[in-house]
Amino acid sequence: MSEKLLFVLLIVALIAFPGCGGVIPITGDSSPLPVQRANLKMVLEENAGLEIVWEDAKDARDFYRGGVQQKARAEKKLQERAYPEAMKFYQASNDFLSRMRQFMNEDCASYTLYEGTDILFFPSLLMADNHLKMGIISRETGRESAASRNLKKAQDFAHKSLLSERTEWGLFLEQEILSLSGPKKN
Repeated sequence: MSEKLLFVLLIVALIAFPGCGGVIPITGDSSPLPVQRANLKMVLEENAGLEIVWEDAKDARDFYRGGVQQKARAEKKLQERAYPEAMKFYQASNDFLSRMRQFMNEDCASYTLYEGTDILFFPSLLMADNHLKMGIISRETGRESAASRNLKKAQDFAHKSLLSERTEWGLFLEQEILSLSGPKKN
């Protein structure tokens, strides 16, 4: 029953995808929004299902969903320590998300697909996480300059996400990036 409901929601999600323009960025020393459900696992689950391929992607929602799906593949390959394949999927995810960011450039913890249905919408935070993991892989494989470039990009995307939507997930990711960006430990 829940699989059928998820399938129906995904189809409806592909039909209606309104903007996120009314989000007011939270800046300064305010505490993060209590968005406990905003995490990578939930984003991946919300975008599972019918596979989006580049040739079929037509609008922002297709590119976002395709980026999340490629990221899910990358995460699996990373767990398997299949680094070349993981890097390929992280880059494909970034390609989809970069294209999507041309349409819509802000992260939203509660993005309304249609009345009564919200999703987690974090293109910048997902790209930050992709670059972080690409940096970790590069460091693991002895490519320190590539690791540094990816960690810098990760930091930039995490900052962009936190300007749009200040979440615990984003703050945690930012701290992780900063801890890895410091001097290399011997």
